[in-house]
Amino acid sequence: MNKPDFAVSEFTSWHLSFEEDIELYLELAVDAIEICERKLSKDFELARAQLNQAKENKLRVSSIQPRVHALFPDSMTRDIADPVRRMAEYKKSIDLFSEFFPDTPMVTISGNAPDYNYRYAYQTALELYSELADYAAAKNMRIMFEPLNPILMNNDSFVCSLDDALELIQTINRKNFGLMLDVWHIWHEPDIYERIASLNGLIMGVHISDWPAQKPRAVADRLIPGEGIINLAKLFSAIQKSGYQGAYCLEIFSADYLPDSLWKIDPKELIEKSKNGFYKAWRQSNVEP
Repeated sequence: MNKPDFAVSEFTSWHLSFEEDIELYLELAVDAIEICERKLSKDFELARAQLNQAKENKLRVSSIQPRVHALFPDSMTRDIADPVRRMAEYKKSIDLFSEFFPDTPMVTISGNAPDYNYRYAYQTALELYSELADYAAAKNMRIMFEPLNPILMNNDSFVCSLDDALELIQTINRKNFGLMLDVWHIWHEPDIYERIASLNGLIMGVHISDWPAQKPRAVADRLIPGEGIINLAKLFSAIQKSGYQGAYCLEIFSADYLPDSLWKIDPKELIEKSKNGFYKAWRQSNVEP
């Protein structure tokens, strides 16, 4: 079987700077990175210089997390309420990244439905995401929507199932608007392996981590791949059957107040252990070449 690329999201090494991330990822020879715009300078020209540094070092970028990546307010960006303004910020991110890393998919989540008005939230999503996808297409960029686990309902998302995400994606019906599949968020769903296998090219990106056996202690309590209870091998097999051939991106969120927070250990150790766990599960997946 072909060995897939192992990528790392900058959320994984949360306490390092963008420059420190570049140095570490080059040292570890990771196949690709997910850039988190929150680590870039808010000064546009300084941010351009940072991205140019990544490009000059020939770092391949698997995906991008814009600074304002949710349609409605979420835990990372609560201070902008208007979804039109939020998507205007997203367009600025498209402008920035399209110059350096064209055709790279950018992540979006829904955020919270205002006043629990799901009808309004969904209709707004259809309208503004269609416009955003068209804007991205004109800049040769792609957008991928990520459904979140139900424990994040009314905190970061009103779309908390794979089926609801697929309904949104298929209704928008743009070739450059697809799915970010995060195994931590969807692993528990019924018939998930068969459903993923049938996605037929809709997946644009994959996030990997693992789920604690005794359940998470926080909304960001994730484990190194292979150290939790997710059947990663079976999920990887289903993902490959869907036609996905891109990178598998390690995305570790944690909380510093947890006594064994993964954000407290050496990022190099965290990434190396995660890479080993990922490829061990991959070898067990019995995917056809």
